Amino acid sequence: MTTVQNPSNNFFETLMDDLGLLFSDPIAFFDTYFFSAPGYNLYNTIIYCSLGILAIFLVGKIIVRLNKWGLQRWGEDTFAPIRMDNEFFVAILPYIFIGSTLRALQDVAVSGDVIPPYELFADRVFVTPGVYIVTILLTIVLGISSIILSQEYLQGHKYISNWRYTFSLIGIILEIFLLLPFVPLLISDQTNLVGGLTILVLTALFAVVFHLAADWWSQKFFSDVPIRREEKLAMITQMFDAVNTVIAIEYFSYEEKHYLPALLFQSPVGSWSFLFLKFGIVLLFLWSLRGFENRNLERWLLWVVFLLGLATGTRDFLRLITNT
Repeated sequence: MTTVQNPSNNFFETLMDDLGLLFSDPIAFFDTYFFSAPGYNLYNTIIYCSLGILAIFLVGKIIVRLNKWGLQRWGEDTFAPIRMDNEFFVAILPYIFIGSTLRALQDVAVSGDVIPPYELFADRVFVTPGVYIVTILLTIVLGISSIILSQEYLQGHKYISNWRYTFSLIGIILEIFLLLPFVPLLISDQTNLVGGLTILVLTALFAVVFHLAADWWSQKFFSDVPIRREEKLAMITQMFDAVNTVIAIEYFSYEEKHYLPALLFQSPVGSWSFLFLKFGIVLLFLWSLRGFENRNLERWLLWVVFLLGLATGTRDFLRLITNT
C-alpha cells in the first residue's frame, strides 16, 4: 500500500519503448523497473509471480525429499512424515505471520519508529521478493532443525517428541520477538484501530455467510462433492486480504502498490469492485483445482492460496493499525 507508478495512456507505445531499452541498455532497464522501482510495475510483477510459482513447486519437492530422508533415517514407527493435513498447517501458521511481520517491520524500521536492534529490518532484503525468500529459507531451516531436534534428542518427552510441536513453538517465540516493536506504536497512536476492527468484523461476517452459502449450494447441487474446509479457508483469507486493501485505500489514504489492482483502483469503478473481482477469481481458481487427479498437489495448492491471503492480509493489517 505505497505509491505505484502511473501507467501510460498509450500502453503499447510504452511497452515498445521499454523493450527497446531492455535490448539497448539492459542495466538501465533493470535498474528502472527492479532495483530502483518504488513499487510494482508490469515487469517485476511478472517476474515475481513466476518466481512465486516456481517456489511453490520447489518447496513441494523439498518436502518429498525430507520425507524420504526421514523415513530412511528413523523408520515409519518413529518419524511422522510431512503431510498436507490440518496438523501441519497449524504448525506452520506462526511462520506465515513471521513473513507478514517481517514485511510490516521493514516499513516501521524505515520510518525510524523502532528501537535497537530492530533498525536492521530496514534493509531492502525484507522487501518483496526478498522477504519471501528469507521467510521460506527460515521456515525450511527451522523445520529441518525441529525434525532433527525432536527425533534425536526429545523422544522421551510426550509432546515435543513430535517435531511439529517443536517447529510451532520455535515459530511462536520468534513471532513474539518480532511483534514487540509494534506494541509502543499501538499504545502511542490508536487512531486506526477502528479501521482494524472494521476489517475483522467484515471478514468475520463474510466468513459466516460464505460458510452457510457454500454448504447450502453444495448440498443442493453438488452433494457428491461437498465444499471442503480447505476451500472455505482459502476464500476467507483471500477476502481478508481484499477487505484490508479496500478499507485502507478508501478511508485511510493508503495507495495500492501492486500493478494490476492499482489499474483497477484508478479506473471509474473504484476500489470496492476489487472485492467482487477477487471473489470471482478465487472462486474460479478453487473450482479449477477440483479437476486435479493428484490429490496431494490439489491440497497443497489450496493451502498455498490460504497462506498467501493470510500473509498479505496480516501485513497490511499490521501497517494499518500501527499507522505506518
